[in-house]
Amino acid sequence: MSANKKNHKKDFGRAPFQGNDIFGLEAFKLKIEKDFYCNVAVLNNDEDSENLIIETKFNFDIAFGLSLLADQKIGKLNLSSQKENYLFFEAFEKVRNTNSKSIDIDELNLVFTDCTIIINKIFENSIAIQLQELIVKLNENILFFTRGFNKMPLEIHVPVFEEKIFQEDCNLLSLGLNKENIGEYYTFWALYFEDQIEADIYDFKNKQIINGELTMINH
Repeated sequence: MSANKKNHKKDFGRAPFQGNDIFGLEAFKLKIEKDFYCNVAVLNNDEDSENLIIETKFNFDIAFGLSLLADQKIGKLNLSSQKENYLFFEAFEKVRNTNSKSIDIDELNLVFTDCTIIINKIFENSIAIQLQELIVKLNENILFFTRGFNKMPLEIHVPVFEEKIFQEDCNLLSLGLNKENIGEYYTFWALYFEDQIEADIYDFKNKQIINGELTMINH
């Protein structure tokens, strides 16, 4: 169950989602661009489904981007007038509630100038529900998974998937991921560095990087 570099590369060249029958999708896209200060592409994971892949492209690096999204401010300038900001949760709920068909986000790609964060769905609507907390936790842990900003990963996968995810079925690494155990988003992340074939695993709880295969974390 190694996280091999040949498996992790994402195809950001997919065609835009032709979801003209999804009400509110364009307004949702514009809302993300406004709130995230980015350009957005909405892709479909399967031609016959409404499972979306959302790609956000920023014009700044991950350190600035995570701080901006987590704190919703630049210096002393507050960018949000709301007491609590749920990023695009409420906007996506409007899309889900407006349409009779089941619509969900399978994957969210946060593409910064120096690093891409790939967040995967672990249960229905998990990305929209947990996005704000994930952004905050990523921001709090950036010092550790970059080794004190001395080594920046090219990609960060949240959470860690087992190798079969890229082959035939969509089972997560046996960590008991379900809605009742939502904290498993904050267990292990995969880090891909430019000079390595295998992924390093970031142990969220212990704030440390584990080198080698995923099987090491199960012992």
